[in-house]
Amino acid sequence: MKANPHLESIWKELAQRRGEGTARYFLPALWNSFGFKDYTIAPERPGEIQVDPYQFYLAAIEFITAQGQNRTPRGAQGRTGAGGRPAGTKIIYGAFLRTLTAWDHVPGGPVEPGTFLKAIALLPFLQTLGVEILYLLPIFARGEKYKKGELGSPYAVKDFYRLDPSLHDPLLGAPTPARVETGFKALVEACHLLGIRVIVDFVFRTAARDSELILEHPEWFYWIDLTTASTYLPPVVKGVKPLAAGNEDNLKNLYKAPSVQEYLTKFRPAPNITDPAKWEKLRKEQQRSGENILDLVEREFGVTTAPGFSDVICDPQPPWTDVTYLRFYLDLHPIARQFVTPEQPPYVLQDIACLNLFRGENPNQELWEYIINIIPYYQQKFGIDGARIDMGHALPPELNRAIIERTRAQARHFLFWSEEFDVKNTPAAKTWGYDLITGDLWQLFKTAGRKGFCRQLFARVRSAVLPLTGALELPDTPRAASYYPEPRFLPFLVLLNYFLPNIFPFINSGLELLEKQPMNLGLDNTEAGRFVLPPEDPMYGKLAFFDLYRLHWLQEERNLILPLLRSAALLRQRFAPLLRPDYLIRDGGRFPRRNVVYFVYRAADRGQLLLFAGNPDLRKRVDVVFDRLVPVKTQAEFPELTLILTGQRLTNQPWSWRQKHRLEPGGVVIALGEA
Repeated sequence: MKANPHLESIWKELAQRRGEGTARYFLPALWNSFGFKDYTIAPERPGEIQVDPYQFYLAAIEFITAQGQNRTPRGAQGRTGAGGRPAGTKIIYGAFLRTLTAWDHVPGGPVEPGTFLKAIALLPFLQTLGVEILYLLPIFARGEKYKKGELGSPYAVKDFYRLDPSLHDPLLGAPTPARVETGFKALVEACHLLGIRVIVDFVFRTAARDSELILEHPEWFYWIDLTTASTYLPPVVKGVKPLAAGNEDNLKNLYKAPSVQEYLTKFRPAPNITDPAKWEKLRKEQQRSGENILDLVEREFGVTTAPGFSDVICDPQPPWTDVTYLRFYLDLHPIARQFVTPEQPPYVLQDIACLNLFRGENPNQELWEYIINIIPYYQQKFGIDGARIDMGHALPPELNRAIIERTRAQARHFLFWSEEFDVKNTPAAKTWGYDLITGDLWQLFKTAGRKGFCRQLFARVRSAVLPLTGALELPDTPRAASYYPEPRFLPFLVLLNYFLPNIFPFINSGLELLEKQPMNLGLDNTEAGRFVLPPEDPMYGKLAFFDLYRLHWLQEERNLILPLLRSAALLRQRFAPLLRPDYLIRDGGRFPRRNVVYFVYRAADRGQLLLFAGNPDLRKRVDVVFDRLVPVKTQAEFPELTLILTGQRLTNQPWSWRQKHRLEPGGVVIALGEA
């Protein structure tokens, strides 16, 4: 373990504390994916195992270390595949660590949040799903004031350079900063031993309302009169449709609206500008007492940080009361100057929130430099392999480039993921240096089986100059198991997703358990969406983004999806070289796509053909003959066919082009042709 000093440090700490554990410590049996045998089963807790926690986590680390001894060194693997394109075969698992391994371990005790230590023990389970990239939602210290829910959002970052202390496991002692950092370093080391890369989510456009940055740089924030905070809302503009893009015409309508002038009167100068001497006195008081900086500012200056909101005009979603925008420019962009007097205190509107479109001419260079250095710090100190930049599309292009260039100067294979939904913007994202975008396949999949679905689907994956995430759900969307309650349809979508080109298949934590409760209501949801569980469920109405939530690790429905995810991962890895956009046959067969979703990869240079056909209709069976799905000249090139999957079962069955195959509702067949 010498090459993994922090994992070794955790192992030694566990070994030293062995025997201190509670007499009764339970966890889901599914977490034991490494053959741990020293457990008992209590009849009153079915689906769980009772373990000595120190023994269990020691065994997990020993298993991972043994698995990693014969692996290819991580440095030998580049971030790009053939032709310099990102290797879009890798399966991403998205995890919110606080929720991922949350559990009520002790009978009669509370739900304990997930930790770095417990996440390490879960890595062998993720390995069975074919996971090669672990994507972590923000892991930083969270804001305490104006937090949402029981615990607050991971996106309300209080200190970019401090990890969330709640992610430290109490089995390892008190959560000192050094111990918390050791836990994260150990998780990264464990991932690397198993060939898993680690991507961390960073949010730079906003910060927590009570950000630590206020103490040194209050002028980096937008301030409003505290007495107006209860009525603070982004202005509504008549004549502008909800979710209208912030183009120049709409922007002028925005500034001309009567509600905007009243809105602007709520803003105030930063407290250090209002009264420098009083501010300096307040700073010293905070350093002496340790009191929340925003509490002090509100009490002494009567101002507060302005709540955030969406960067589109007339967005119906409510303000983001737990975060505030950072001030990236010290001046206004040219259009705004026409409507605002020089005396106006710094303010934020939808245009100022949308810095990719509307930028000033005087960047806040000190803030930019602070932001640019964050990801390189985490790469160098913790060894992370990539970053997703939340709202990256709304940052200035120059800032995007600077962040990426500085990081790649010290780690040239570092992976960058932009939260961009529109494939039309992939050329710009590629220019800035990104490797993949989020995309909108999660939304397009909802139209599967409707007219035009195949055309739109393949237009997306063909036209995108960067790979998309192949996601059936995102942390912000409704759960796939809730949106697709019919048990036959979700497996159809899983297989379709895993066989698409130009994507990174994405498993949002809980998908593998058929979790129904959303983590957040940010996309395509309403307040009613939080109440999808039975009222008697302890997690009823809770949202993982804000509350202490535990996944339903024990529910039997998971058996409908887990084996399929494992099979799909094996097949995708096996046929990864064929899943390329340039191998897709453009001239389809003679079978109507309104009845069957089908597509074919033809790799003449490899002498192989791969055919996918699925029935999205849950009301009827469909009989297909493969010679109607593929042009005659292509059939002649590949006279031999083998079925490799039927329904949800792996197989190896010889087949002919003219044999009829019956697709049950939601059924899928995949065939391999060889020259």
